[in-house]
Amino acid sequence: MPASESALAVGSATQLFIDDEMVSAKHGVVRTLHPARKLEQPVLRADRPWEGRRVYIYGSVYYDSGAGLFRMWYNTRLGRGHERRAPGLRSRTGDIILYATSEDGIHWVKPNLGRHEFDGATSNNILLFDKHSPTVIVDAAARPDRRYKMACWNWEEGNDGYWVAFSADGLDWRGYDGNPILLDDDEILEAVTVARHPKTGEYFGFHRRWGDVRGHVRRLVAVATSRDFKTWAGRGVCLVPDELDDAWCQDPGQRTEFYGMSGFVYGDQFLGFLPVFDVIRDARGESGMPASVAADGSSGLHAPAAISESGAEIDQAPWDGPIAAQLVHSRDGRSWHRFEDRTPIIPRGEPGSFDAGCILCSADRPLVRGDEVWHYYTGVSTMHGGPMPPKTISIGLAKWRLDGFVSLDAGHFGGMVETVPLQLSANGLEVNVDARDGSLAVEALSASGEPLAGLTREDCQAVQSDGVRQVVRWRGEPRLPVGQPLRLRFLLQNARLYSFRIRQAAAP
Repeated sequence: MPASESALAVGSATQLFIDDEMVSAKHGVVRTLHPARKLEQPVLRADRPWEGRRVYIYGSVYYDSGAGLFRMWYNTRLGRGHERRAPGLRSRTGDIILYATSEDGIHWVKPNLGRHEFDGATSNNILLFDKHSPTVIVDAAARPDRRYKMACWNWEEGNDGYWVAFSADGLDWRGYDGNPILLDDDEILEAVTVARHPKTGEYFGFHRRWGDVRGHVRRLVAVATSRDFKTWAGRGVCLVPDELDDAWCQDPGQRTEFYGMSGFVYGDQFLGFLPVFDVIRDARGESGMPASVAADGSSGLHAPAAISESGAEIDQAPWDGPIAAQLVHSRDGRSWHRFEDRTPIIPRGEPGSFDAGCILCSADRPLVRGDEVWHYYTGVSTMHGGPMPPKTISIGLAKWRLDGFVSLDAGHFGGMVETVPLQLSANGLEVNVDARDGSLAVEALSASGEPLAGLTREDCQAVQSDGVRQVVRWRGEPRLPVGQPLRLRFLLQNARLYSFRIRQAAAP
């Protein structure tokens, strides 16, 4: 096979080093996970009567550049008994989709939308009743009345299941006539996020399923796909807790579960934030929940959390344990892999903080803001089974440097990373590297590994600074060849390499 046919085509998308897909050889480097930096306080709290005592970012945050606003679709759960306060609220979970806006992504306004009544007034930010975990996708190429697409869980009795809807403005929604989607049984799955691949237009729905793994019924992650957002195929489980996940367990009823997943496209691959739930106690039995029987005899998996000796309902979940978010990755959106370092990518906070107990769930995708990545997540002050109050559930903000989830690091003795043969779409190279205490040089090689004239390490003007978009230059201003396959060899000393991009080089 000619070398050009076996070369990996590389466009302008970001190329990360989270796996070795593009790496043919490396030595003297270590792959390092970089946990998020988090704001100390939540950016959104439950402070309205219709929000009850909790708000979740089982939802989406989108920056509307035309309006100059961040737009957030988020959730609350009131529980049973609020139907008189909110005419039209039918399910006993009391799930409500809400809407907020912000100019800076940190200070949020909850506008009066006037769409639904609560306590006799419509001055609230309620969008939809009886819905959970809304992913909102903005499709500029769609016809105007379908520019906004939503996928969520519908709790309406007799019509429960995954529900998709369309909107012209993200506020007035019309449900698809073919709802519910995905389901072929009565299993309650609840959480879902959706990603759209920018190249193929294909939609990927990452949803929660229950399944038996090593003698325990557990929460797992499954994926389904769609070309039109309405007809979905495949319900296969794509992530299952392995024996290493259960290595901490001491008692028979303990286990690890996956609480859901926010899967999204980043650069030329998929990434995911996976909430890993260490179930240290299960008040409903050692083996987890049967698929259709609740503790009080009602249908489904979301029965009242607990009942006190007096018979009163307690706002407390029956499963207890901490939850933290780990990094997962995929090249096709279907086959998923755990990152080699399973320490949290979004760690729980210190004791006493708003997210000390759980990183429960997060937005369907992060936002790139200048030189940073922002991601909104749900923080719980206690472990999952803590009583409310004193438990609080609120929305926090995590940040990384651009592309800053993982780096390849070299020390004083230096290191090398060489790519597989690449077919480039442009003739310039940009790197995201921290070399302020060292250096990074790059040389271009033929597909067979021979240095290309003018593009050797001796010709390279070494990068010796920290920056997310640093242009690599060679003396004499040569350009990378576009018409032939080549390898890139990165030579590091006391440096961290996060990513690279192929760009059209500026004129000399």
